[in-house]
Amino acid sequence: MHSFELSPTPENILDCLEQDSIDRNSSIRNFITLLNSFNFGGSIALDASWGSGKTFFVKQVKMVLDAFNEHIDEQSGHSHINIKTSIPCISAFQNLDIQPMVSVYYDAWTNDNDVDPMLSLVYTILQSINTDFEFNNGTRCMDIAFTVADILTGKSLSAIKDAYTAHKDSNPLTMLQEQKDIHAQIEELLASLLAERGNRLVIFIDELDRCKPTFAIQLLERIKHYFSNDQITFVFSVNTTELQHTIKQYYGTDFNATRYLDRFFDFRIDLPPANMNKFYQHLGLNNGSWVYEAICKAVIEENQLTLREAAKFYRQAKTAAYAPTHDNKKYAFHFGDEKALHFCLMCIVPVMIGLKISNQSAYTAFINGNDATPLQNIFKGRNIAIAICQQLLFPNETYERSNINSNQTLVTLSEKLDQVYDAIFSHPYTNENYQKQIGELVFHAQTPKELTQIVGTLSEFADYTI
Repeated sequence: MHSFELSPTPENILDCLEQDSIDRNSSIRNFITLLNSFNFGGSIALDASWGSGKTFFVKQVKMVLDAFNEHIDEQSGHSHINIKTSIPCISAFQNLDIQPMVSVYYDAWTNDNDVDPMLSLVYTILQSINTDFEFNNGTRCMDIAFTVADILTGKSLSAIKDAYTAHKDSNPLTMLQEQKDIHAQIEELLASLLAERGNRLVIFIDELDRCKPTFAIQLLERIKHYFSNDQITFVFSVNTTELQHTIKQYYGTDFNATRYLDRFFDFRIDLPPANMNKFYQHLGLNNGSWVYEAICKAVIEENQLTLREAAKFYRQAKTAAYAPTHDNKKYAFHFGDEKALHFCLMCIVPVMIGLKISNQSAYTAFINGNDATPLQNIFKGRNIAIAICQQLLFPNETYERSNINSNQTLVTLSEKLDQVYDAIFSHPYTNENYQKQIGELVFHAQTPKELTQIVGTLSEFADYTI
């Protein structure tokens, strides 16, 4: 089984830029142009829900910035990929005139621990630039990193320091303590680094909204206090709604988290939505001739699944019921109960999987026979599955108002879907009343159990090679 999600590896990031897989290259260019316009120290909140591709977006921005900075080693942080020759060839970034910027990516959630956040942040900055970089006075970055951390945290990190560096000839602690304050020393340190590497330092802070409240608050306030250099721009890729919840956990439910965040963010930018048609192509969900694909797309749209959720959904939906819904000769559905199962595979299973991923309470209500709305919404306003829905009609029924005759009864698709839903999840089956027929389809008491097994990808229809 393969994951349909794209992990933000250098290879995937570069490929996504080259293919413009979700139509965000123009937004990346505009975002970089914004960064290039800064002539003061500021911060940007890049806002989007979890799973919308924020991490991928900022890592794409970082890759482009690195590609246009001639002071950065060609291979630095990007494995075997030659970004310097690849990026300029991509049309969206041709003739991009930007100043050299040093970029650092910091995963706050990964560093969410009991150590003062400034320790890991300063270390990440220095490590990203070059852990073995030596200033003109002979001081090494790792020495300075741990010295800064010592002063900020009030903890002795000598043992850790000794494990990472063999250069102890200089005494950076003494050097730093001689400065009037740590704030000035950090500014001096970063200015020295920028002088060697670029005109602006862009620090991407990711996953802050997933951190413990104490860590998140401490990181925000330490950044505000210690990083006031006009050459430093912070980009926080966050879900601001979730971050506000985090802040309220720390300060109390009545605390105004919105105004609190306004202290830290100079700009709030919504992450542009992905081009879903292009994303469908990436998933392999672009063949409009198959009803199953059409239903899956409708489920993604109706449940407003994020990119991550959509990838997870289609992987499970494809694993659960791809073969029997795509004219696989191994499966035949001729009799009434078989036709009912086939209809469920096509139309009910994707709805159930989508609800399980997006809304567990809605899923519970659906399978308990309390709410047919999710099924109705899939077909409402969408011209899909017309042929398969003809099976729901008895011989004397029609959907066509214009062609109705005296021997026919006009029904709506909504009415027939309600009948199907009732037959699956609500009908009281007994030994005497052991099945329910709707048009050509025949349902029975075991149908819900069969569907649960199929949705759980443990049925005979599951294909684990997908």
